[in-house]
Amino acid sequence: MALVSKAVPALIGMAGSAIASKGAGLVWKGVTGKEPPVIGPDSEDTLRNALIWSILAAVTGTVVSFAIARVQRRFFS
Repeated sequence: MALVSKAVPALIGMAGSAIASKGAGLVWKGVTGKEPPVIGPDSEDTLRNALIWSILAAVTGTVVSFAIARVQRRFFS
């Protein structure tokens, strides 16, 4: 039972992170009309777009992580 009580919050956190990433990508595509910047030597994305995308993704991930931690604390403590 202890394994389940540790695994469930971890799985919820991973699922939340994946959903947040997809959501941020959809917002980016909706606003710019392009796919989010990718890292690679053949990338044609500008540094400006890469920095904005990095900040958007980081803020989204942090907010979702914080919200999930609060919910987990409430239900799994």
